[in-house]
Amino acid sequence: MITCYALLRKMGTNLYLSPYLKVDKVSLLDPDTPVVIKSSGMLTKGQKDEASYALYSAIDFSVDRWIQDKQYIPRLLVCAAVFMVTYFFMSFAIRDPIPMVDEMLVSTGVTIFCWITLAKRDTRSSVALQRRYELKAQAGSPDYQQQEGLFALEAFLQDLAGLDMQDVCDNLCLVEKKDFDLLSEDQRGPWSEEFFSLLLLHLKVRQKGLYRMYKRVHSVREDQKPNLRLAQRLFHLSMQQKIDLPLLALVVVLSEQAS
Repeated sequence: MITCYALLRKMGTNLYLSPYLKVDKVSLLDPDTPVVIKSSGMLTKGQKDEASYALYSAIDFSVDRWIQDKQYIPRLLVCAAVFMVTYFFMSFAIRDPIPMVDEMLVSTGVTIFCWITLAKRDTRSSVALQRRYELKAQAGSPDYQQQEGLFALEAFLQDLAGLDMQDVCDNLCLVEKKDFDLLSEDQRGPWSEEFFSLLLLHLKVRQKGLYRMYKRVHSVREDQKPNLRLAQRLFHLSMQQKIDLPLLALVVVLSEQAS
């Protein structure tokens, strides 16, 4: 079973997490495996449409990267041959006062164009189209299940959105030491670990800036050394709406509960 999660938010963008972003697993996914989307409650039609769009977008991303990785060596060899042919042609066909400069520039430009063209062609190949169709057909008719514990995560995000952002930043960076309340012992389980791994995967692929900030905050909390400068940086970013502070806090707390 392919398990996905819907994290619904009253303030902020809803998150739809799935293993389809795992590029290295694209070739291993069985098209006949059922897909389940777990949420805290029943999804509305609009939320189901959002979930389908998110799954399709993840499939497009992973299939494109998968086929490009698969065709990397052939593409590299073709581009190397194009570079050499262009370079020697320019060397013999054009005489210039500064040897090698024009040849290198033109050859590099042609090679880059060739690389981009071949990469786009690979994403439209029959192999990629077939794999994309199989995965989308599978994801297009998911089952919907309620997951106890997701509501606690959504309430956590909602509560943090109503707090003073400076206090949240100080708390994350240990300038002030207060415990975040999240999942109780009876609400945890394999699902929470799976949710956390998919959330990290989402950040790595879709929100790289937030993921880098999570690594910095996680390092501070592991070392147990307060970092006022990082807290001020977080507050500045949050005031400019350049960082999703409640989501950052959620990832940090989940990582500590998982360890």
